[in-house]
Amino acid sequence: MRRLLLVSHRPIDQAGGPAARWRSFVGHLPKHGWEVDVLSAGGAGEFASPGSAQARARVMETAGRLANPVFRLSGLRPEALPLSTLWIPRGAREIRRRLRDGGYDVVLATGPPFAALIAAGRATGDCPLAIELRDLWARNPAFDRGGPILRRAESSVVKRAAAVVAVTPEAADDLRRRHPGARIEEIPNGFEPELLRMRGETSGMTILHSGTLTKDRPLAPLLAVLKPPLRLVLHGYVAPEIRKEIAESGAEVEIVPPSGWEDAVQRIAGADVALVTQARTAGDATAVAAKVYEYLALGKPVLAITHGGATEALLRRLEADQLCARLDDRPSIEAALDKIRAGDLPARVAPEKLAHYERPRQAETLANLLNTLAT
Repeated sequence: MRRLLLVSHRPIDQAGGPAARWRSFVGHLPKHGWEVDVLSAGGAGEFASPGSAQARARVMETAGRLANPVFRLSGLRPEALPLSTLWIPRGAREIRRRLRDGGYDVVLATGPPFAALIAAGRATGDCPLAIELRDLWARNPAFDRGGPILRRAESSVVKRAAAVVAVTPEAADDLRRRHPGARIEEIPNGFEPELLRMRGETSGMTILHSGTLTKDRPLAPLLAVLKPPLRLVLHGYVAPEIRKEIAESGAEVEIVPPSGWEDAVQRIAGADVALVTQARTAGDATAVAAKVYEYLALGKPVLAITHGGATEALLRRLEADQLCARLDDRPSIEAALDKIRAGDLPARVAPEKLAHYERPRQAETLANLLNTLAT
């Protein structure tokens, strides 16, 4: 059995979607000959409470607004330097200690938060290093305003890495253009196969968004044309800016507090249509929210209101793009809602077309990549 040291600032057993990918991979990789040890910044209890997550998000939003002028001068957005950055020296020390005490064949660092990548880049020595960018780092408008700081930080880590994993073809292509000598592999986000067995019939007019809503995932374009009998449910953290959009719109919206993954998928399964809203500033060109794959596995039509980036491209490849609309094109949003009201919904994506995105298959692909690095 080979050994992998996974470095993730975020504990993989915390509640919520961001950790679900590696929570699954850690369970599947031993079947392919890889034992996984996890190094993170703290216990899952620090991160698992939805209420705590909301409180942290509010603090970070306030701090970001106050610091924004300074960050603008440096070519960054405040999100580029979260508090997790302070963990880098401690993380690097712990990686060195683990490598001294245990025989690891590969170290893999995943981000965001990107502190794990920097710590691993400093500390892995002769052990092969793979890095995973679940979102782009440099050139990601969620973090980068075009300054040199992130570009240099990313280049430094990529040069040290034996392989770089991206989660969308658009992100992989972007990385190949900017790092022509690097080995770039795509292993997309995905879903647990048991979600396919949760598919059920629904007959209402409920549109559900599951996950976090911030200013980069705006609701105002949808709220401007949302009318009964359509009903919108937001399950997860809703930023103050979005709550203000809701209050000003007068639309019928139910907000449900964040909860664990099991409750989230049950709510998606009970909805009629699943919503994705994502602007350029959230990295729409290269990012697909992990929830999209769960929406599709659960058989939900996806109302995608974006700037026409990676999510729309994914739905087009799966022939599930009938409810795609653009944030800056009100008629396209109205047309999508008209289809929902009329019951003119796309057919469920067949399981065989989604097989590529099942996490057990992705774990096998990852294991094959790790095998090439360890030999």
